Amino acid sequence: MLNKINLGCGNIYLTEDGWTNYDYSPSHSSVQRANLFGPLPIQDESAELVYSSHFLEHIPYDLVQGFLSECYRILAPGGILRLVLPDLEELCQSYLLHRKNNEHDLAKVVLLEMIDQCVRRQSGGQLGQLYSRLGTLSSQNKKIIEFIHYRTGEDILASAQERSKSRNINFLRSMRTRLEQAWIRLVVSLLPKAFRSQNVSLAAVGERHHWLWDFHQLHKLLAETGFASIARCKADISSFVGFPFYPHDLDKTGAPRKGAESMYIEAQKR
Repeated sequence: MLNKINLGCGNIYLTEDGWTNYDYSPSHSSVQRANLFGPLPIQDESAELVYSSHFLEHIPYDLVQGFLSECYRILAPGGILRLVLPDLEELCQSYLLHRKNNEHDLAKVVLLEMIDQCVRRQSGGQLGQLYSRLGTLSSQNKKIIEFIHYRTGEDILASAQERSKSRNINFLRSMRTRLEQAWIRLVVSLLPKAFRSQNVSLAAVGERHHWLWDFHQLHKLLAETGFASIARCKADISSFVGFPFYPHDLDKTGAPRKGAESMYIEAQKR
């Protein structure tokens, strides 16, 4: 029986129906730890579906071709690769539209969507700061909160409650993370100040984006890797029969889980 693979799954995964999940920092014992930037610990042609949501943009640009080649290697002939990631074209169009309409507060949100995770030097970045402010001023910022949810799928009020619970439940894990960060800060402090200010980020692993992709860029790269039938699709449409849109790409209400900024691309192994 062929497997279904979820790469960079985070906390969204299935354990039944042949699914196997991988992440650098597993959120559950059902998720296998793996370095997804190198050779995948998966046999050749053993998967009928490879799925990856909002992970490709976190891969350093010069390693993306290798990642796609690994996806191609583990897929059986006729197998499907489904990628979900921020859409540079959609982001640019939305930014310009809101600027043109003098909706500058909304344009700033889209601007942060595009840039903050590429350049942030601290965990959370400017987006995290914005979410924190909105979470404590929810009644005055309803419009922005709803816009962010539409754009990214982020439920700011629910996320604030979850973070509070997480701090209590995962106290030991939090302490380990803080100790690691303290050690990193100590090492970084030994670097020249000018170098630190321009080249060092203390954002968490998997937090930063390394590139912004549109369909045309990815189509070219997928074709060069050997994939065929490369096409855009939607959050609720797939060429893979029986694809579990929930919880992967839809939330409980049937809306796109990662919001309007996402694009969905599928390709088939020849």
